[in-house]
Amino acid sequence: MLVHIKDLVIPDMVGKFAYPAFNTQNLETTMGIIQAADGLNTPVIIEVSEGAVKYAGLTTIYEIMATLADSVKVPVALHMDHGKDMEQLRRGIELGFSSVMIDHSGLSTEENIRDTKAMVEFAHSHGAWVQGEIGKIRGSEDWVNVSDSEALLTDPDEAEQFYRATGVDTLAGSFGTVHGIIKIRGGVTPHVDVARINAIHQRIKVPLVLHGASGVDENVIHAAIEAGIAIINIDTELRLAYGESLRKSLADQPEEVDPRYIMKPVIEAVKKAAERKLLQFGTKNLIKQ
Repeated sequence: MLVHIKDLVIPDMVGKFAYPAFNTQNLETTMGIIQAADGLNTPVIIEVSEGAVKYAGLTTIYEIMATLADSVKVPVALHMDHGKDMEQLRRGIELGFSSVMIDHSGLSTEENIRDTKAMVEFAHSHGAWVQGEIGKIRGSEDWVNVSDSEALLTDPDEAEQFYRATGVDTLAGSFGTVHGIIKIRGGVTPHVDVARINAIHQRIKVPLVLHGASGVDENVIHAAIEAGIAIINIDTELRLAYGESLRKSLADQPEEVDPRYIMKPVIEAVKKAAERKLLQFGTKNLIKQ
């Protein structure tokens, strides 16, 4: 059931559980996510990045996400992640995404505030939400790379200033996590600043979002949720499950030419990876069995 993100992200959730916001790039990944949520009878957020839009096409990927969301009874909200192109974000809102993230955190604070405020005004006039970002997260997200020296943890004072100046509905910050595969294959250990999360949560009364959370220790995740994180982005772990399963499927079926049989175990692998996160983040507690 396709719903607005505001129907999921409510004040009472903060400190108790967090929604995984799963990135998708194609039909099979979306199917795995939807099947996981449906099987656990659990609401979910599915999101798409600019890189995925470039790969699949904005209308195409939206229709895949929306059609599959409407094929199940559990609530599913759709979000555009890490948007640099404001015109693309506007098109996404007009298509039906109920939430978009404008990520101009690489610009000056003044420019970031200016552009985010403009996006908030457009989105709110169309009934959509906006996620802003203040601070930079290490690693890579599609075409964006941020080195250790450039990674700036979000300052609580600046976060409050940004929130009040822009009117964003959700806020992403740099809390010590790392984007991309480097934290899993490169030996980079994220050090999540839970105290910083709590300090910002005390000042800003909108849901906080944790990016780059794949591979982060479960105890740290639980502490971050208790400190005020309401949405946690997950991408890399689903990509790993997808890639590893696809390689195995091709190796196990070297003569198979039907994509449906090749991709069936891939969808199942993504489903299981998504299930683990839905259970880990406590989202299942929302639904009474």
